[in-house]
Amino acid sequence: MVATCEQPSPLDLWRNRLGGRRHRHCQPRPLAAMGYMANGPVIDGLVEVENLHIVILYDEQLRPGYCALRLVGYSGSRIPWGVRFGAPENCRFCKDLRLQPVPGGRGCRLDLESTELLALGLGLVRELDRHARYRQSQVREQLQLPKLWAGFSATDAARITGDGPELAAYASRTGKSHQHLLEHLRREHQGLTLFPAAWVSHHWQQVVTVFADVARFARRQVFHLRHLPDDLVGYQDAVAFDFHSRFRRRGHRRHRSAGHCQRASASA
Repeated sequence: MVATCEQPSPLDLWRNRLGGRRHRHCQPRPLAAMGYMANGPVIDGLVEVENLHIVILYDEQLRPGYCALRLVGYSGSRIPWGVRFGAPENCRFCKDLRLQPVPGGRGCRLDLESTELLALGLGLVRELDRHARYRQSQVREQLQLPKLWAGFSATDAARITGDGPELAAYASRTGKSHQHLLEHLRREHQGLTLFPAAWVSHHWQQVVTVFADVARFARRQVFHLRHLPDDLVGYQDAVAFDFHSRFRRRGHRRHRSAGHCQRASASA
C-alpha cells in the first residue's frame, strides 16, 4: 500500500502561520511587503494597468497592544500625463490577516474561498517575518513599481517623440540621443506600438492603453515602512501612487465595508 500525504487546506496554512499568534506583535514593524495579482490576461509579460492589483501587507496599530495585519489591494487607472496606482477609487479590498478567514468572509475578514489572495497574503507574511527576524540586507529603501509601457496606434506611433527627465537622465548615462533610445526600445504588442510610458507621457491623449511589465517585476518585495502614510504615497516616473487611502468615496458601498472592517479589527 502506498501512503499518500494529504495537502494542507488553506485554513490549515493560515493556522500554521498566524493562528497561534494573533496578539503577539504589539508594535508595528517598520517594514511592508508587496506583491501583485493579475485580474486579466498576461500576454508576453504585459498586463493592462487596470487589471493589475498591487497588494500591500503591513502592520497597522488600531489600539495599544493590537495591530491589524493589513492586506490591501489596489488597481491602476489612467490619468492625464500618466497612471495612478491606488487612491480610494482604485482600492479593491482591505483585509486583516490576523482575523481567521471564513467562507464568504466580508468586511475585513478574508473569504476562505479566495485561495489565490490567501496564498499571496501568507507568502507576504512569510517574507515580512523572515526579513524582520534576520534583518536581511535586500530590504528596499522604498517600494518599486513595475515598468510601464504606453501603447499607440501605428499612425500615432510614427509621430511620437520622447521627452522628460527620465529619458534625459538615461540619455546622459548612455550617450545616446533621445530618438535613438526611443526607437531602440520600442516594441510591438497586440497591434500597438509600445514605448516606455515615462518617456512619452506628454502624448497621453494619444495613448490607447498602458501596460505593466510583470515579467521584470518582483513577485514579492519587502521595503522599509518607517512613516505612515508618507512611505506609501508618492511618485515614481510618470506614476502617482497612494497605497494608504481606502474607500473614502461618499455613498460608495465599499466605504461602509471599510468602516465595518476597522470596527471588527478593533473588537477582535
